Amino acid sequence: MSALSQKLSVLVTATCLAFGLSSAYAANPPASSAAQLEWPRELDTSTRRIEMYQPQIEQWNGDHIAGRAAVAVGAASGDASPTYGVAQFTADADIDKASGLVRLTNIRIGDVSVPTNPGMAGDVKTAIVGHLPAQGMTVSLDQLQTSYAVSKQVGSMEKVAVQNPVPDIVFAPTPTILVMLDGEPVWRDVSGASYQRAINGRAMLLRDVSGHLYLRAAGYWYAANALQGPWGVLGALPQALVAAAKKADAVQESDPMLPQNGKPAPRAPAVLLTTHPSELVVTDGPPKLEPVAGTNLLTVTNTDHAVFIVPQTNQTYVLVSGRWFRAASEKGPWQYVPGNELPPEFAKISPNDPKANVLVSVPGTPQAKEAAIAATIPQTATVSRAKAAMNVSYDGSPRFDAISGTSLKYAVNTATPVIEVSGAQFYAVANGVWFVASAATGPWRVATEVPGVIYTIPASSPVHYVTYVRIYSVTPETVVVGYTPGYMGVVVSNDGTVVYGTGYVYQPYVGATYYYGYPPTYGYDAGFALSAAAGFAFGFAAGAIWGSCSPYWGPYWGGYWGGGGWANVNINQQNFYGRWGAGTVTHTVGYNPWTGNEWRGTSAAGFNPATGARWQGSRGAAFNPYSGNFAAGRQGSFVNPTTGRAGAGRAGVAGNVYTGNYAAGRSGAVANPVTGRGAAGRAGVEGNAYNGNYAAGRQVGGYNAQTGRAGVAERGVTGNVQDGTAQRVNKGVVTNASRGNAVAWNNGDVYAAHDGNVYQHTQDSGWQQHTSNGWQPVDHGDTTLNNNLDQMRQARSTGDQRFDNRRGGGGFHGGGFRR
Repeated sequence: MSALSQKLSVLVTATCLAFGLSSAYAANPPASSAAQLEWPRELDTSTRRIEMYQPQIEQWNGDHIAGRAAVAVGAASGDASPTYGVAQFTADADIDKASGLVRLTNIRIGDVSVPTNPGMAGDVKTAIVGHLPAQGMTVSLDQLQTSYAVSKQVGSMEKVAVQNPVPDIVFAPTPTILVMLDGEPVWRDVSGASYQRAINGRAMLLRDVSGHLYLRAAGYWYAANALQGPWGVLGALPQALVAAAKKADAVQESDPMLPQNGKPAPRAPAVLLTTHPSELVVTDGPPKLEPVAGTNLLTVTNTDHAVFIVPQTNQTYVLVSGRWFRAASEKGPWQYVPGNELPPEFAKISPNDPKANVLVSVPGTPQAKEAAIAATIPQTATVSRAKAAMNVSYDGSPRFDAISGTSLKYAVNTATPVIEVSGAQFYAVANGVWFVASAATGPWRVATEVPGVIYTIPASSPVHYVTYVRIYSVTPETVVVGYTPGYMGVVVSNDGTVVYGTGYVYQPYVGATYYYGYPPTYGYDAGFALSAAAGFAFGFAAGAIWGSCSPYWGPYWGGYWGGGGWANVNINQQNFYGRWGAGTVTHTVGYNPWTGNEWRGTSAAGFNPATGARWQGSRGAAFNPYSGNFAAGRQGSFVNPTTGRAGAGRAGVAGNVYTGNYAAGRSGAVANPVTGRGAAGRAGVEGNAYNGNYAAGRQVGGYNAQTGRAGVAERGVTGNVQDGTAQRVNKGVVTNASRGNAVAWNNGDVYAAHDGNVYQHTQDSGWQQHTSNGWQPVDHGDTTLNNNLDQMRQARSTGDQRFDNRRGGGGFHGGGFRR
């Protein structure tokens, strides 16, 4: 055994003992195979062959989903053509948006229909039920979500009566930073200094005895005689000013409003200080206009916002927090534009256009519909009732105000949302988990149910956002909880489009020393993105330019995502439950080998003592010595000097060193110099290094150096490098070289339609329906059917693209959010 292997063995054993696991467990870690995420799935049976195709989701209610899936049933040998059916199903869904995976458990098969042979329906259902994997199935969130978007009627979704007040929209042609106060400044003396501080804002704003104002932002000190400015950069700093700021920070820390790198801006930006809702639109010099392809619109290309001009009316349109405003020029006056009053040209913007993100905010577009769907899908987690704990800090004794329209009250002098249901019943939310106590000061315990009246809290209340946190199920040890994007301020408006913020201006709490405010709807350049690479994303772009200016109240508190705050956040890839730490919040066992591991980043390495996971890589990688699961993204690799197994990928590679399962995407390879088995692919490859099975797509190959057997293909190939068999996959047809036959198995482009029939799509023949006479062309004149089938296929293609991008190390990163 090598020195490295010995160290790893010792480390695994020591960690197991530390957590109460036996040394036998350390010596023989469980052989947990890597999750098979491709479709179709072959159910384990020796008596017949059963394949389940990618499901179409029809209902999604918290952690429960329902839908239908096409299935193929045939002889175990696979020599005969299969019989196709449609199976209705329901399942519990454990959702981890950070990894983009969903674990389906408690899968229940309902009605099964076999259009070409109805008498087989009972046997097919029995076969499916008898061979569903006991541990459930791990599936792609992106694939489920895009499928659900096709079947879901957005008009029936719960909408929020948000307000759309017009903010001050200010255009600036030079770098400028927006500093917001929560109303007129509230001054408080700085103890031991001859200065006062305006405590109802995030930046450090001081006033001396003469009334002169001093502001610290972007790494500079500014001075002015009035809030409206002009603000000039201070040269030499008075030591008394620096000392006063230090004392004020010790009481309530201010936001230095530094760029995301944490260093002062290269040159001091101009300052715009406001005391009411405002939005700053910065251009790099005078606005530069370019036509938008396929439309009659012009767009401003050198700005941090989405700005368009309609030449026919000479009106300027600006998108702010998902809301459209227009004016005769950039100087205003501005007015709110309901979505149904937008010029039709906006809906004609190509999804491939640099400004395509605005389609999320154009009612009726596919992007707007899918974003609205994404806003209803929760992030879920299982919480330990014994381990999860919280405390609430108040500024003095708890103070409660009534919540209009309800019998409830909420605590005003704390950053934690605490709701009084009765004099002896209090509820609070911390990081997506509900707690309950018999007194406002605690002690708090994990709640197992929430009174329905809490979910009637209106949008006009500053604690409305807690209504998006739910409890789904309870056991004696755990609760399953989840939150939808409304917890982060993202809701579906009456227009049917997603918006950030309710539009209400909430009254802040300002005490003798502390200030608790609420994030405003405007001022942060909040916006959305939706693409095959990113999925549904939401971010505060302003913080990416001059400061970490993202809302910090409620769920945002704590700067969890680093110095950039919540700038450029992908709602489908972030998870508040990661704040709780290992052991308190988990997902289904075996659901995600990366859960709880801090593996984000570009170039880093780390170790999780709770799980034993190690990782390294230029984008990210992970390895768990207990399960043997490994993964690497972008540029990564793994190697086991004891067994000789190794793998590498320029985009991504994943697998399990104990079972031998592997998968690589884009450019990747796996090899075992001991056995001589290996495989490589320029697009993708997967298989098992022990039994020799492999599957590869595009330009790929598998080989055994000891026997000389190999298999390659331009489009795809499956086989076994030990016995030399190879099955070439081409346009949905699989051939077996040893038998010389060909049957239509393994075609992933198979769909279960609403009409109960099974359809497939091929490049040569287009849409075909499975009938008693085999596959027959679909009537091209039936536009309704063809449109529905095309929508399903497009949704599946988009979901697959996002899944491949996420698995290959892509996704939504800081620099990609600019609109």
